[in-house]
Amino acid sequence: MVIQFKNIGIHLGTRLLGAEVRSDIIEAIKTSDLVVFDLSEVETISNSFADECFAKLTLLFSLEEVKSKTTFINATPFIKSVIANSFRERLLLADA
Repeated sequence: MVIQFKNIGIHLGTRLLGAEVRSDIIEAIKTSDLVVFDLSEVETISNSFADECFAKLTLLFSLEEVKSKTTFINATPFIKSVIANSFRERLLLADA
């Protein structure tokens, strides 16, 4: 399954929107072999959106499961760093 984030918006910024998208992602992870996050044409993503949408997946699934069942394509270096940082921060919170 491919989720086209440009259809959600090119500036992704709120926790509320991130939570809405995460609920769709959870269902996709449960029913698909691989979920592809296509971030083509997305210009910005906030830390709060990335945490809510992606990093909070680790509250339901192990990091290994998230890594094996999802992949990111067409993300800019900036967007990649925001997403990676959100996972790092979330995992630090879990260890605290």
